[in-house]
This record gives sequence, C-alpha cells and structure tokens, in this order.
Amino acid sequence: MEIRRGIAGDEKAISRVGRLSFSGAFGHLFPTEVLARYLDETYSEPKIASSLSKTGSVYLVAEVEDSVVGFLKLKRSCSHRLIRFANQVQLQKIYVLPAFANSGIGSGLMRSAEAQIHGSPFVSAWLMVHEENRRAVAFYERFGYRVIGRDTHDFEDVRVPFCVMEKTYVTELSNAADSR
Repeated sequence: MEIRRGIAGDEKAISRVGRLSFSGAFGHLFPTEVLARYLDETYSEPKIASSLSKTGSVYLVAEVEDSVVGFLKLKRSCSHRLIRFANQVQLQKIYVLPAFANSGIGSGLMRSAEAQIHGSPFVSAWLMVHEENRRAVAFYERFGYRVIGRDTHDFEDVRVPFCVMEKTYVTELSNAADSR
C-alpha cells in the first residue's frame, strides 16, 4: 500500500471509491432515486476535480498495485459550532473500497492525516460519523477522537444523524481552555 497526496487526474478514481463506499455504508438510509442524486451531486468527477484544486482541501489517496482503493479528505479552516477552538480542520471523508476493509488502509490514511495536521497551525480536528456506526466510532476513538455532541445532515427529505467527534492536538491550549 502506498499513500500519497491526491492530485488532478485522481478525480475518476476518487469518485469511484466514494460512490461505492458511500452506497455500501449509507445506501440503506436513502430511497434509490435520492441516493442516485446524492451520489451525482457529491461524487461527480467535476466536483471532485474542483475540490482537488482548492487550497483548503487536502486529499490523501491509498493505492494498492497502482489502483486507488481508498481516500481521505481534510478540509482546512472548516469550523463546527461545537468546537471551541478557532483553528479547526475537518476530516470530511474517509472511504475504503469494501474489498479492502479491515486491511489497514483506513488506519494508514488516518496516520497520514495525523502527520498533515501535526505540521499545521490547526489546534483541533473534527469529523462526523453516522451515530449507528459503532465500529467507525470505535475506529476514530483509537486515534484519540472523542464524541462531543450530535448533529444531522439533510439531503432532500432524508435526515441522517451523526456523532460529532473531536481531537485536540495542542494539549497546553486545551488544558488552558479547560481551566477557564
């Protein structure tokens, strides 16, 4: 497995991984036609290409034998109302093809994301995970994230409940904030 930064030209592979992984994980929550519209809106190749070109987006892609099998997206300076620090980064997406589940790809992507965050001015990283996905919550907890609240994401008539999870990277700042 190799993990590298996503570049222009990766949009087709990222779109494919996103569509397949999202459908497998969340397809049961959406009527078929709503799921199709969501996938078209969120994982179209032009949208991914546009996102890859933005300075605020960092994609990390995992390859096995020169084929993209997973990706992670960090969205810089993306704030959430539940996070108390100003310098936030969102771990917006992490997807691995179902055939590569439990193979260490997700952990490798997370370790690479951690390296990106450690060398940055960000104090806090956050993510949202479907609240019924206990396995994913436990995965993020192993990396030091903790549930700090709940939120929802709406698409058309579908409302999906999420746990908001956060990890603080600068302990001196978090200790100072906690003592106030």
